Amino acid sequence: MSNRQSSTESLFWNSHQIRQIDDHWYQVPTVDRMAAFRSRFKPRSDDILLTTFRKTGTTWLKALCYNILNREAEEDLLAKKNPHKVVPTLENTFLEERFQDMLLSSPPTGRLLHSHLPYSYLPEARGSPGAGSCTWLGIRRTRGVLPFGPFYEHVVGYWEESRRRPQEVLFLKYKELYREPKEQARKLASFLGKPFSLDGDEEVEKVLWRSSLDRLKELEVNTSGVGELNHVLNSTFFRRGTVRDWENYLTPEMAQRIDHLTQSKLQGTGLTVDD
Repeated sequence: MSNRQSSTESLFWNSHQIRQIDDHWYQVPTVDRMAAFRSRFKPRSDDILLTTFRKTGTTWLKALCYNILNREAEEDLLAKKNPHKVVPTLENTFLEERFQDMLLSSPPTGRLLHSHLPYSYLPEARGSPGAGSCTWLGIRRTRGVLPFGPFYEHVVGYWEESRRRPQEVLFLKYKELYREPKEQARKLASFLGKPFSLDGDEEVEKVLWRSSLDRLKELEVNTSGVGELNHVLNSTFFRRGTVRDWENYLTPEMAQRIDHLTQSKLQGTGLTVDD
């Protein structure tokens, strides 16, 4: 991030004050957390960083990656803890000093972490050998002023980095995982350094079941629990988890406008969005 900081501010959902910094928008309370994160967080070469835009499958991705990496463990940790408790979001973790210290004093190897921040804001050591990043692409996002937006610029930043460093940055699409869960889970596991055996379909299915939103949203911790950092009900992180749900909310005219915008924003990037 450069030293230049825009003073532009606006409202999101007519109630949340957000501020533009270096061409991206952030909720005002997030800005101080981001500064603390950038100054105090030290990436490690074996960190795995999951990066997503908001509301594009974060909960599922956290659960899936955790279960892939810990599939030999007897304890089913996600039966007791919400995925956002197990895989911390960095800019939220730096909300309070005690949570910063908890992260910074974590075991020296094998950290599984997450962020909504754009690629340009990540610490400069992000290219350390072995660092992994997975970006989740939600297909139908409108342009405009919203936290961590603009959406297209956020997505393209990670897409372009995945093309420059395919061994270190993996780019995933939600729709592909939804339609081809076994194939995409194997791809993800290989990238994370924990590949499934060729005849390990049963193991793949177990991981997918443990990570499924249908299972997680019925667990007591997610029907009644509250986030320790943000005090948000755990149940709010679980929606339908399908594709094409936009059809229940957008008119054909709205969808067509987004399609045209998507084509314009992604033109020349090599990134395509299949229907």
